[in-house]
Amino acid sequence: MFRSLLIAAVLVLAVNAGAQPEPGQLLFVESVPMEADLDLPDVPDAPGVWLDLVESAQTSLDIFTFYFSPNPDGVGALQPVLAAVEDRAKNGVTVRALSEHKFYKTYPETHDRLVANPTVEARLLDLSDSWGGVLHAKGMIIDGERFYLGSQNWDWRALEHIHELGIVVNHQTMAADLGRLYALDWAMAGGEELPPLREAVPDTAEWGPVRMLTTSSGSECEAVLAASPRQGLPEGIPWDLPLLVDLIDNAASRVRLQLLSYNPGDRDGGWWPALDNALRQAASRGCTVELLFSNWAKRHYMLHHIKSLSVLKNIEVRFSNIPEWSGGFVPFARVDHAKFVTCDGNALWLGTSNGSRDYFYSSRNLSLFLRGEGCTEVPDAFFERSWTAEHTETVDPCGEYEPPRRQ
Repeated sequence: MFRSLLIAAVLVLAVNAGAQPEPGQLLFVESVPMEADLDLPDVPDAPGVWLDLVESAQTSLDIFTFYFSPNPDGVGALQPVLAAVEDRAKNGVTVRALSEHKFYKTYPETHDRLVANPTVEARLLDLSDSWGGVLHAKGMIIDGERFYLGSQNWDWRALEHIHELGIVVNHQTMAADLGRLYALDWAMAGGEELPPLREAVPDTAEWGPVRMLTTSSGSECEAVLAASPRQGLPEGIPWDLPLLVDLIDNAASRVRLQLLSYNPGDRDGGWWPALDNALRQAASRGCTVELLFSNWAKRHYMLHHIKSLSVLKNIEVRFSNIPEWSGGFVPFARVDHAKFVTCDGNALWLGTSNGSRDYFYSSRNLSLFLRGEGCTEVPDAFFERSWTAEHTETVDPCGEYEPPRRQ
């Protein structure tokens, strides 16, 4: 018990609290597994940023997550954030929490706790009879003015034992755009009348509406907020898949992709070529293509796709194998979970989707696209940290691989 309390105290003291961007700015945020040599000293850590964002809420706080899972030991980096959520609600802030229905039976405690709190509204979103997928988006909207979007679920492991990347955006118009998506999902979860949806969403990339953002280093970039699935978009929100493919299609020299998993096949035995074709075509026109997947992708139904990429000219594929924690095995953790693509040092996709069809066609996911010199500086550094780590291995197309223990 003393060791757990000590770890929690160190986490609270070590995070970069107080880091928030000014209006019109963005800020990248990372989560670094304890004892893993992956930290970027100039990039603030998620536990402190999350706590600061929640505590800064004055009027409203809208949370969306795949699931809630605080440490069952009652300590750790997520507990102060959840306590701050309830404190804000007690002090008059309108707090809404939306999570996925299918995960409720696995992690019911926090949802039930929030439902029982008379100052908080909490709902479960069930997409089984509509889009067929899940609520996989992760983040929060604060005061309708700024938001967080990233790979972290509201899971203690995402803040302590998983390598993650997210972003804070302080832009009132973009926050309002995300708020319209949230309003749609909130209404669906409550069985209420839905706001108007786009009737025809094209397969081609819609680079707009474009907003302007400034990075922490002062670089100005174009920004587009997008989402999936295409049948669940309010007016003014583009579908993210065509934008992602277009980003890669326009790369001139280098493409870097980092994902938890990768599978261009689907569960029905079909084939989803969109992302795979874009990567292969980038390599065929001379781009250096670097693909980094977590070791969770070492499953037979993913391996033959991944190996087929690794044999191609101009493509290198690596697996990340983050070592176990000295304190013992942590289930569903010690993994690279970030989801992003950088191209040529001047174009970025950062999202909540993994590399499979269902994330873009049937599940709620979010994406932020940036274009401009300097917009990939932090994601590229994040990528390099894992790409060159001792625990990362180059994929051998003839190699035999076993996935790690997850639980």
